[in-house]
Amino acid sequence: MDNGGHSHYYSHFEETRTNLGEHMASLWKRNNSPYWVCCFTGPDGSQLKKSTKESNRGKALAVCVEIERASRLGRQGQLTEVQARKVISDIYQRSTEESLPFEDTATYLLEWVSSKAVTRAPGTAIRYKRIVEEFLTFLDKRASGPLSGIVPRDITRFRDDQRRQGKSAASANMAVKTLRVPFAVARRHGLILSSPAEAVELLPPDSEVRETFSLEQLTALLATKNIEWKGMILFGAYCGLRIGDASQLTWANIDLTKRLLIFHPQKVQRSKQKKAHEVPLHPSLEKYLQDLPGLKTPKAPIFPTLKQKKVSGVGGLSLHFRKVMVATGVAEDEKGEKKAGKGRRFFAHSFHSLRHTFVSLLANQNVSRELRMKLAGHTSDAHDRYTHHEIENLRKSIETIPSI
Repeated sequence: MDNGGHSHYYSHFEETRTNLGEHMASLWKRNNSPYWVCCFTGPDGSQLKKSTKESNRGKALAVCVEIERASRLGRQGQLTEVQARKVISDIYQRSTEESLPFEDTATYLLEWVSSKAVTRAPGTAIRYKRIVEEFLTFLDKRASGPLSGIVPRDITRFRDDQRRQGKSAASANMAVKTLRVPFAVARRHGLILSSPAEAVELLPPDSEVRETFSLEQLTALLATKNIEWKGMILFGAYCGLRIGDASQLTWANIDLTKRLLIFHPQKVQRSKQKKAHEVPLHPSLEKYLQDLPGLKTPKAPIFPTLKQKKVSGVGGLSLHFRKVMVATGVAEDEKGEKKAGKGRRFFAHSFHSLRHTFVSLLANQNVSRELRMKLAGHTSDAHDRYTHHEIENLRKSIETIPSI
């Protein structure tokens, strides 16, 4: 065989026919290099050379055979993604005598979700799990395929599918942001070369805005005959609590002597939950708590019935509050405000509106932005609570809110 005029480049060569038909591969060895080079015919018919990175002739031959096989399939237009991955797997196994580590998408993502159950707040872990499960359902059969097979268009299509279901742009963007986390971890661990989610652009925000409740609407809401919901509404309007935090309160969270609410917000990473949030009790909320019947032991829930319910879903707290708004005349039935599509509905008013109302009422009383931020979400170390002076300043801010 003619060595192509490269006798000065190669100290010697050995030709090894691989019985692959018309196009046959051969092994060469470069001058001053321990590695064998595979000479083969590329998919376009051109002659190519590729180092096998093997000094052992037998292993180099095995690698060269697989390279030639992949090129032949390419020339015949039969090289599918699955076949290409098998060729690579075979080359790896022949070279290392070990199986190529294989990480399928479903197994990896579900294991990642499982790990978040102990490192994230419960609500965050539940959201991660829901998004991952929806993504795997969207992938269908490809969910059992390799993690490296997921490309940006898969994430983009999933994002757009979320919108087609009627979900808001914020929800669709949250799905993309969530998927960015496990794929970034996979990249750092060398399971994939790049994260497919990082290349996906976020959608522009919707124009939907959560509205606050007026004093008239709050008065109507507090006329509810359900004593537990009345308390939940007071905690939302006078402390800015989220619905999940309010429903889980026990008497251990209430210090009637110091007139304080002390709790750990659920929307905080587990690593930060040693920090407590303190809010002075508004006189109206304090009176409600004092008037509640029953034993006020530390472990006793303040809202025993509502504590048992989930926040979202059918029969969840969010939909129950919607019924309270309808029953008190604050909102009409769902038909007036229901968003088109099959996704999560958006209502201008929800329990979270009470949190916006809390901040708005403080602003209306000229409470400084700094104090509003502290009351709505500032955290302090459990062993380094507010000083008496700071608490009194916060209490004065709370007491500026009119009694409803």
